[in-house]
Amino acid sequence: MKIKGNKIIEGKELQSGQLYRVETCRTIIFDEKETNDVVNINFCLQGNQYGIYGNEYKPPFVDDNGGKKADILILVIDDNDKCFSSWIFDVKKTVGGEDVICHLVEQLIESVKHKSAIATYLEGYKEEQHIGYITRDLQRDRIQETISKKSSYLEKEKANIKCMPLLIGTEARLKLLKEDAKLKTIIAFQNDYIEIGKTAHKIEHYFLIEQADNKFVCNLDVACS
Repeated sequence: MKIKGNKIIEGKELQSGQLYRVETCRTIIFDEKETNDVVNINFCLQGNQYGIYGNEYKPPFVDDNGGKKADILILVIDDNDKCFSSWIFDVKKTVGGEDVICHLVEQLIESVKHKSAIATYLEGYKEEQHIGYITRDLQRDRIQETISKKSSYLEKEKANIKCMPLLIGTEARLKLLKEDAKLKTIIAFQNDYIEIGKTAHKIEHYFLIEQADNKFVCNLDVACS
């Protein structure tokens, strides 16, 4: 089964929201111009393998309004050996704040769905999955502080709600359910995994390293072995 993608034309900028087909070993540059963050995506292909690359890709049948997507979606496919690797990554300048983490997790989950829509046509292929993020600064201490504060807050609020009449406490209970779900998301993230449905998926992280020209660069090697 061949997955189609646009042909890469040398010297022409790749467009976001499109899928491109990579036929040979080459490097595709993801350039976040606003922050000077650069990811060099090195496609390491063997034999008749080919790659599929998308920047902020989502299937065309997904509504534009509210449709989240990660920065990078990649497949490296081997039709002969019936296997493929998938890479879903987002680039964030800093990772540590509650809102950033929750938004990042939503982006990754949605892009796993987008990837799965493509992978439907690779039924019977063995997959090696990579999900994660690339950042200059991963603030583990800040994340842990958020977990401690939110856990303490929820514990106190749950105790207060027990003393409220049922009708009065309904709105407060709904709010706490949402905050409890956020806490679980942040705890999972701190432990390097996200939950999609009822399945836990390991997440990876890579760092952007400052270069002499004030750019922050990460080299990401993608292959199917």
